[in-house]
Amino acid sequence: MMTPTPRDIVAELRQGRLIRLADETGVSLACDPGHAEAVEHLLDVRKDLVPAPLPTILITDSGQLNLYVRPVPDVAWDLIDFAENPLTVLLSNGVNLPEAFRAQVPVRKTLSEPVRKLIGAFGRGLLTLPFEDAEWPVGLAKPPVSWGELPVKIQLPRIMELGPKGEVAFLRK
Repeated sequence: MMTPTPRDIVAELRQGRLIRLADETGVSLACDPGHAEAVEHLLDVRKDLVPAPLPTILITDSGQLNLYVRPVPDVAWDLIDFAENPLTVLLSNGVNLPEAFRAQVPVRKTLSEPVRKLIGAFGRGLLTLPFEDAEWPVGLAKPPVSWGELPVKIQLPRIMELGPKGEVAFLRK
């Protein structure tokens, strides 16, 4: 198969296929968060993994927060936009997402240019299962389609919880 374009990958995602994604935090399994069967498949994969990865919505900038969280706490805009290193922010009040994510939505802005291009072409965020490793998990079937590039050194995201009134708690620094 020739090297896929963002448009090819978007077509796969819209059909409910899962893809391999590589960015600054390592490899992930990714799907369209609006495709119920794809989300179910991704969550099924998660059940068999120890430790279970944190399903995370990957976005390009804070402008996409409104798609997944309402209301967005004021401080969230700046946290997302000014993050220079990977930062996953757990927000409450999820919208347009499967039931499993309504109470708490983990969101991270991707810093990877190829992944930014893909999300731009897709027009919304991606739901990812981040493995936080350069290697694909042993025993897990690899989707045939992949996108993105691994960095020389993987950065694990800091994980912070943001309460509805802007209260902050770090879960991983």
